[in-house]
This record gives sequence, structure tokens and C-alpha cells, in this order.
Amino acid sequence: MGESNWQIDRRTVLEGIGIGAVGLAGATNVQARSTVQEGEITITAVWTDDEEEDFLAVVDYAEGETGLDISYAPRDTETLLTSTLMDYEAGIATADIVVIPMEGRVRRDAEAGHLEPVGDLWDEEDYTTDHATVSVDDDVYAAPFGGDLKPGFWYRESFFDEHDLEEPEDYDQFLDLLAAIDGIEGVEAPLASGNGDGWPLSDITEAFILRQEDGHELQVDLIEGEAQFTDDRVATAFEELQELHQEGYFSEVRDFGIQYEFFWANETPLYFMGSWTPAFGAIEDPEDLNYFMLPGAEAMVTSINWFTIPAYVDDVDAAKDAAEAIISAEGQEVWTERGGFVPTAVDVPEEAYELEVMRDLTQEADEVELVPDLDDALGDPFQAEFWSQLLGFWAEPDQEIEPILETLDDALQESVGTEDGV
Repeated sequence: MGESNWQIDRRTVLEGIGIGAVGLAGATNVQARSTVQEGEITITAVWTDDEEEDFLAVVDYAEGETGLDISYAPRDTETLLTSTLMDYEAGIATADIVVIPMEGRVRRDAEAGHLEPVGDLWDEEDYTTDHATVSVDDDVYAAPFGGDLKPGFWYRESFFDEHDLEEPEDYDQFLDLLAAIDGIEGVEAPLASGNGDGWPLSDITEAFILRQEDGHELQVDLIEGEAQFTDDRVATAFEELQELHQEGYFSEVRDFGIQYEFFWANETPLYFMGSWTPAFGAIEDPEDLNYFMLPGAEAMVTSINWFTIPAYVDDVDAAKDAAEAIISAEGQEVWTERGGFVPTAVDVPEEAYELEVMRDLTQEADEVELVPDLDDALGDPFQAEFWSQLLGFWAEPDQEIEPILETLDDALQESVGTEDGV
């Protein structure tokens, strides 16, 4: 797959950038099946708790626009990926609309004949991504909904003010900041270690890759299969992470949602997370939030929640109507106004961002390079191996790095090979 497939469109300079969101791991495992009654549509995705409430507000809008009854069944990321695969192989639609936050998986499902083309639902000029990202043989198999940026380390301004802390301007200052935070009473560790199934440990790891020389180009080259995971710059990224581990700067690994509670209590004051953070339930006052990019990084990772329609649904037209209403600028504006959401529709007005930090984030994203999420773009087997190796690395950070990178490079080359050179 050529470079054009991964080039993030700079239409983000318009009224609100829409980049994608990483799949947030939920806590439920609810089975949704294809509709059995006319006019009913089921959707499954990974949004739970506060995010589920936000998405249901969008669903309410879509129901009003289409006259359809739309139900939503959340599930955790691993279940979403495995259950859909098993259902599709059996010729079953897991739901009428399946939201997949990984374009690599979208393309594989499309190549296997499991998805309906949906390119007629969205015009490239109206969104911040391109058809080619989720295309196979010139057919488009997914439509972009909301998204997220993964900008850097979130912190509470009140905590920084109380302890006379400042955002670092270079990596040495970053290390000084970690040392200062580590000495504050009540702090478990400066850096939060959030986890789902290896995500979002993957996000902070990618940030350290991006801070290396030409890091944004390296990220794209890895996705394209034009670089190896044993590259010296990747090794340096892991060595820097290892040094932080050895200093005791990373907290205990906890579920990413629970980790927000420790973050808000200033026990893990720096949390590398995505733009959904201000809307998360544990965040009691989003106006107290700010963030800074990892010094040296000149790029932000983005990923998109893709709406797909299985080839096995009962009513493809109804599923398309529901999807089209939800991904529209009007549909995405509903969630944008609720906070923590970055739309992919360019016609969502800037005024929809009620929080200053969200407006600042989208503006800064237009000033830096935007790159795809590494493991989301490649999919399995790399993604599963990446998550597994990172969990092992966080558990035993003193282990040799070279074998980790060699194992991951094998998985990367296999992933690239399955797509004839992503």
C-alpha cells in the first residue's frame, strides 16, 4: 500500500480536525446480532460508561433523522476483535454496524469478503481522511466516525501550580520534572501505566519512537514495511523507556480506566493518553486539565473509529442510513459538544468545542505531523505481539531489549506480508 494511503489530509486546518480514536477497552461482553425486525438496527463498539452515554446521544440524533430504532451493545476490544472474526467466518453479522478502530483489520475483513462497500456514504472532501485508508480493489469498506489525537502527557494545572512545576521544553527538563514529581509526598510514581490488553502502553511507546530522529517518518516506514523494528532508533526508544523504569518513574500497571482515578488523585500525575481524557468519568473538573507533548516528538498519533457493515446483515440499506446519519457533521457535533471527542467531519464548527484545552489540542495538531497509530494500522499478528511484549516489558523492564525487538520485527514483517506490503 503506497504512501498516499497513510497521508493524513491537512484539511484539519478547517473548522475542527477529525482524527481517530484508539479503541477504548470496555468492561462488558454483550452479544449483538443482526436485526430480526424491520426498522431495527444494532451497533457494537467499545464505548462504555461515560463514552457510552455520549454515543447514545448521537444514536438519539440518528434515530430522529432516520426513523430507525437503533440499539447499542458495547464490548471490550479483545472480544470485539475475536467475536467478529468467528461470526464472520460462520456467515453471521455480529451487529448491523460494527465499529472497528483499526484500519488494518478493516482491510483484512474486506479482503475476506466479510464487509459491504460503504464509499457512497462519505465524500473525502468532507472528512479528514481518505478513502484509500480503508479501500480494497477500489472499493471503500468503512466510514469514519469520531476520533482522537494522542498528544502527550496530561496533567492537572492545580498540581503543577501547587508544586511550582513547569512543562518541559527539552528531554533533560522532562527528566528533571519526573525527578521533582517523584519527590512529592503522596505520589506513587510520576508516570501512569494504563493498560487494557497492552494498550495504552503501546501509545506511550510510540511516543518515544516518534521523539527519535525523523520519528514520524520512521513510524510511517514501519507501517509501510520499509523499516525494521530492530532499527537503532526503535532500540533507543526502548532503552529510554527502560531507563525510566529503572528510575522507578512508572506506576503499577492498572486498567486504563482505573488509572484515571489515581491520576486525578495526583498519585500518578502524568498520564500519556488521548483526547478523550477530558470527558472521562474520573475527571471531576476538565478545566483543570492540560497536556504537553513528549519533548523531541514533532508528531501526534491519530486513529479513527471506522463504521463497517458486515456482508451478512438483514437490511444493508437501513444499516447504511443509520451509519450515514451518525457519521454526518451534525451527528458528530452532538458528541463534540459533550467533550473529549474529535470529529472527522470537517464541517463541525469550532464552537462545538466547549473546553479550551480541546480547542488548543486541535489547533496544535494542525501544526505538527500527524501519523497513524502503529499497531492499529498493522493489525495482527503485530498488534497482538506488540501488546504482549509490552506487558512483559513493563513486568520485567530489566530484560534484554534486543530479543523483544527481534520478535516484534518478525511479527511486523508477517503483518506487512499479509497485505502485500502495507
